[in-house]
Amino acid sequence: MKRIATLLLALALPMTASAERLRVDVLIFTTARASPYTGTPPRHPDDDRAIAIDDLRGLAQAGIALLPEASTTLAAEWATLTLSKVYKPVLRLSWLQEGAVFEGGPALRIYLPGGDGISGLDGWLRLNRGRSVQLSADLELVQVGADQLPQAHRLRERRELPLDTLHYLDSNRIGVLARVSAAR
Repeated sequence: MKRIATLLLALALPMTASAERLRVDVLIFTTARASPYTGTPPRHPDDDRAIAIDDLRGLAQAGIALLPEASTTLAAEWATLTLSKVYKPVLRLSWLQEGAVFEGGPALRIYLPGGDGISGLDGWLRLNRGRSVQLSADLELVQVGADQLPQAHRLRERRELPLDTLHYLDSNRIGVLARVSAAR
């Protein structure tokens, strides 16, 4: 009888943990530092489950509520990036999410065109839960090279994020600062 109770409790704990409400704060920035890496042809990261960050109804149905930019917990980091000569802040995004799922949960679609019809930032962010909270990012920065051809720089990473800790994900041209905490 004790074994059955212990088993039921062990099965219930992950469900309870995944049902918690989480707050996610993310800053996306680019870097202008010199790099021998010239980029690749654009591939446009896609996820058919990704929900555009301006689709408030779709986000709400997925248990995600965007927060105003001014409510970010990363305001000091944003200010530092704004003053930097090397980094260029691109997007600050904060949201509440009802319980991250183990795999294949909703992703937030990021699309910021550069204005010339070619360049810009494209991709998605997803919060999952494994043994801990995980943030998956698939972002692509497209820039026009010296040869006037588009060059893509990609950040593709999945990282475990202990709660209430600032994390840095980066590639040669794209960086992400992220913090996940229990929503209060």
